[in-house]
Amino acid sequence: MRTIELFCVVFWCLCAAAWASTNRQPCQSPSMTSGTLSVSSTGGHDIAEGHFNYNSTAKRLRFVENESHSHKTSHMDVLIHFEEGVLYEIDIKNESCKKQTLKYHRHPMELPSDTHYESEAYLGSPTKSEQGLRVRMWNGKLPDLHANYTMLTTSCGCLTVSYCYHSEKTDLYFSFMNVETEVDDAHVFAPPAYCDGVALEDTPDDHSFFDLFHD
Repeated sequence: MRTIELFCVVFWCLCAAAWASTNRQPCQSPSMTSGTLSVSSTGGHDIAEGHFNYNSTAKRLRFVENESHSHKTSHMDVLIHFEEGVLYEIDIKNESCKKQTLKYHRHPMELPSDTHYESEAYLGSPTKSEQGLRVRMWNGKLPDLHANYTMLTTSCGCLTVSYCYHSEKTDLYFSFMNVETEVDDAHVFAPPAYCDGVALEDTPDDHSFFDLFHD
């Protein structure tokens, strides 16, 4: 069985033994979060790992890939302004910038308003101190991308723990680690000065955050 499918099946099995579902409303992620984001694909292939900062109020995300994580010749540094529908690809070393439209706004850091609450469960032990994590499972469809997702958030605080994305094009697994409810430097959400005046490239309507991660 493929690794991504195995992760998702494990989550579903947890739910079978979890508390009964109720009509919970989607929780709201903290205004500021930061931490490590790891992305893998079908077969368990590592795609990217790096540091993320997310501002849920302004709907802005910065993700900088760790240079030590892989042998890639280039490493991702992206800034996304979801509300404005703009994605910046930043090259700090060469002080260059690429700017594209991003008309599709959904991503793993926040629950959509139409998400479906599935159930609540513990990862680990519910009785041993500091040996378990209580989580909620949510799922839904992304019709414009011909995709669906399963998402785990902490029961207290609404921090994203993991996100399984399945589409006709690819399967992706997002894992969030060492998450803090603060951002050290709010300037990470502002594009560098050398991005000023860069022409905005138009992209298809279904161009999304998920397209950044290709195996």
